[in-house]
Amino acid sequence: MQNNRNNGDAYAIILAAGKGSRFGAAVNKVLLPLRGAAVLNHSCLAFENLAEIKGYIVMAAPTEIDQVRKLLPEDEYSKLMAVVAGGDSRTDSVRAGVAWFSANELPSSSIVLIHDGARALVSAAVILRCLAALEQEVCAVAAAIPVTDTIRQIDRQGWICNSPDREMLRAMQTPQGFRLDLLRESLSAPQNLDRQTADDLGLLEQVGCPVRLIEGDVGNIKITTKVDLALAEILMKEQF
Repeated sequence: MQNNRNNGDAYAIILAAGKGSRFGAAVNKVLLPLRGAAVLNHSCLAFENLAEIKGYIVMAAPTEIDQVRKLLPEDEYSKLMAVVAGGDSRTDSVRAGVAWFSANELPSSSIVLIHDGARALVSAAVILRCLAALEQEVCAVAAAIPVTDTIRQIDRQGWICNSPDREMLRAMQTPQGFRLDLLRESLSAPQNLDRQTADDLGLLEQVGCPVRLIEGDVGNIKITTKVDLALAEILMKEQF
């Protein structure tokens, strides 16, 4: 996979089509209230307010597209390009987002940041670090933080089979960034056509693309449980 210096405009795909089954609520977790707005509002504003981001799309569940559009009025979210129907999985939603960018003729050199809509506390600093890394000759980049807990790998019977060195482990976050043509190429690679990945880097790794990790933020939590939502409330109260 060929890579050159990345100097295209920067766009984002914000993923908000998840079912949120771990949260245990009847409503999609990104639509839940957080400090006077929906979780998704905060995630979108992080990109809306950065001059370095030219535009973004939001991937929503087909049944929630109208609701998401109402949450993101044009006068407040002027960089929102579209609310697009997402798929049944994360990878399907990314694939649909990339297809939308391609159909709307974004240049192949464009930078694409993929971000979880449930990470409402992402900071400008983390986003800018991703963009700075992508300005170099980097295929893909992602935010990550050191693992603080001791990790044990077990077999299917529950016996410990491996004790990895914690110093070499990282907990993945978003944004994860790519050049549009490289992301599109990885999605269309034969080994990835039916692949479902927990994050987007797996697609690039399958086609031999090296990935650089940049410093994330411990406050950049993903809201997947009610405890996470309560923690986000506390963190936002301290910030503002």
